[in-house]
Amino acid sequence: MNQNTQPNKILRNYNHMNALFHKWFVKYNPLYFLSAACFVFGVFLVSKGMRNINWIDGQIILTVIIESYQLLLLAGAFILHRMVSQTRPAVILAVMNIFFLFDCTFQTEHLSSVQYFGGISTIFWILLFSLKLKALTWIFRLKLPVVGFLVPVFAAAGIAGTPYFLYYTQVDKSLIHLIMTWYGVLLAVFLLWFRPTTSCRNELDEDSKTILRRVSTAAWMIWGGFYLYHLVSWIRFFDIEINLANVAPIFIILPFITEDEGFTWAGCTLAIISSLSNPLLFWFTALLAGSAFCLKGWKNRQPRLYIGAILAIHISMLTVGWKNYPLPEPSLWLSVSTGIGLLVIGWTFRLISAFAIVLIGTIIFWNPRGPKDIIEWGSLFIAIGFATLVAGIIMNWKLRLTFTNTAREQITLPLEMSDKGPFADKRLQAHERRELRRKMLTDLKNECPYCKFNLKTGKEKCAECGKKFY
Repeated sequence: MNQNTQPNKILRNYNHMNALFHKWFVKYNPLYFLSAACFVFGVFLVSKGMRNINWIDGQIILTVIIESYQLLLLAGAFILHRMVSQTRPAVILAVMNIFFLFDCTFQTEHLSSVQYFGGISTIFWILLFSLKLKALTWIFRLKLPVVGFLVPVFAAAGIAGTPYFLYYTQVDKSLIHLIMTWYGVLLAVFLLWFRPTTSCRNELDEDSKTILRRVSTAAWMIWGGFYLYHLVSWIRFFDIEINLANVAPIFIILPFITEDEGFTWAGCTLAIISSLSNPLLFWFTALLAGSAFCLKGWKNRQPRLYIGAILAIHISMLTVGWKNYPLPEPSLWLSVSTGIGLLVIGWTFRLISAFAIVLIGTIIFWNPRGPKDIIEWGSLFIAIGFATLVAGIIMNWKLRLTFTNTAREQITLPLEMSDKGPFADKRLQAHERRELRRKMLTDLKNECPYCKFNLKTGKEKCAECGKKFY
């Protein structure tokens, strides 16, 4: 080998090894993850071995050690990010601190077993949680909305305070567990409704913005997972009996995850059905389901959800004070109020389903007797014949313009709105065509060109026939 090329090869090998070392021990430092794993495993072993010594003193010392480890994580993130500009490993330490914030070692459950000291330690733990969260945002110069700060603080208060009530109150443990499940779900709904966005006071590039967005999402998922983890652990830790009603609150989250109307119907319906196993809080579940129906219908402009809201509130009002089966009989004023509400919604948004529900509900409420002889049977079929004839005429009248897309446009659209008018100009861009059609729809006295239904400006599809305009 040429002696002149040997130093260059050694230098290249050295640079390659240096690059690998920098990537795996500076940029992606595995020592942090090894440290967290060893620390959690060590806490588990020490906590398990304290059964043979003074248990409470050992738990206090162990809690101090855990909090010291979290403070060391914050100090390391501060040094790496603020002093030496090593942001990526600092973010790793921040994620580890987020992991430890919601008490993954169950120290709050252990300390709450001491009656007086447990209450003081719970308050101190909540205050320390708030300070650590504030320090985390200060280190990385983050702007966290008020909602984004209060939701984890209130969730931490629920995690720390619930064991104390489970130890020292006479309230049924199953009821406390159900209330805390609803507490966590309402916090999650509050978060999903406002969706607070974390930002940075410093100027960030696109990669840094992506990392911040992913870390924020991971933080909410980690905290939500640990809240659920504590709920499940309390069942074993305090020997709590649960039923299907303890699962019902989780279904309420479904409507707020997506804007799909089907998720709202499925989530609220499953929550109401699941809560039947706990009559005491069934009215509360139905009320929250009705609120979810109403909020989603208002936000996403889905008027059919108002029907679900009225029915859910009807069920809630019906079951206030209900304790044992069977279900109470509906009162006349409640049934009439529900019927009027459905009629108003059906007339306002032209929803045939609302009128159908009123008709079925009227039949069920009045409970008419069936025909007894051949004359009554004949009269019934005559009435059905008249009703179906009128329904057929109405159906043909309402759907008279829904033959095919081409025929519909030829019959109902004026020349300037069809492809033979200005829209025949291929030079018009898609957004220009949409704006032109929007303006022409406004000039048509806010009427749907397909079914002549009276519209509100700004709509993109008709609430009556469901056809899109542009």
